[in-house]
Amino acid sequence: MTNAAKIVCDNCERDFAIDPSVAKMPCPYCGDINRTGAVPLGADPSSKDERVLRVARPALVRGHPLTSLLSGGMTLGGGGLMVLTLTSEVVPHWAWWIGLVGLAAGGVWLLWIFVLGHRWDRLRITSRRSIDEQGIIMRSTSEVLHKHVRNIRITQSFWQRIVGIGDLEIDSAAGDGKADIRIINVPDPDGIKRLIDAERGLGTVGD
Repeated sequence: MTNAAKIVCDNCERDFAIDPSVAKMPCPYCGDINRTGAVPLGADPSSKDERVLRVARPALVRGHPLTSLLSGGMTLGGGGLMVLTLTSEVVPHWAWWIGLVGLAAGGVWLLWIFVLGHRWDRLRITSRRSIDEQGIIMRSTSEVLHKHVRNIRITQSFWQRIVGIGDLEIDSAAGDGKADIRIINVPDPDGIKRLIDAERGLGTVGD
């Protein structure tokens, strides 16, 4: 079965086709360099023909609208206050420190949630399996072969349905009742389910 390999851009969250043999590719929409996941994790001699079909990461702004607003506002407000203390005679100079604290706190918040927390959590769909990778220092990897998938569950709140994201869970036949793979706020969860079902022989990606 032939499927176009795609990933979702880390920066603009739009999906685009990739060359599975290339490790990094620029997004055609925003130019951000993305890892394609071309090298399979834990590959063995029996998986030489395994192809990466899609790499999905949790949505940024769509998945955290309130947090995006607060952290962004704190960062911009802190920076703006620092500028005002240096250019305006009305704003006292000691307010510069308040602006610095706001800028630093907002910047760290953005860095932690939208860079570290996002870039190091991804779901990789190959022609043989689904692989969930989480963590930076403490790393966790979970995978389910397509032929062992028992159930794919999608949960969407009202907001998630509006912005096109959802929580995706994959159960295996050997599971203990808990989801073997769970990723929240993933873009196009229905498309991911159709892709996995197609590799399981249950219809096509376009169904």
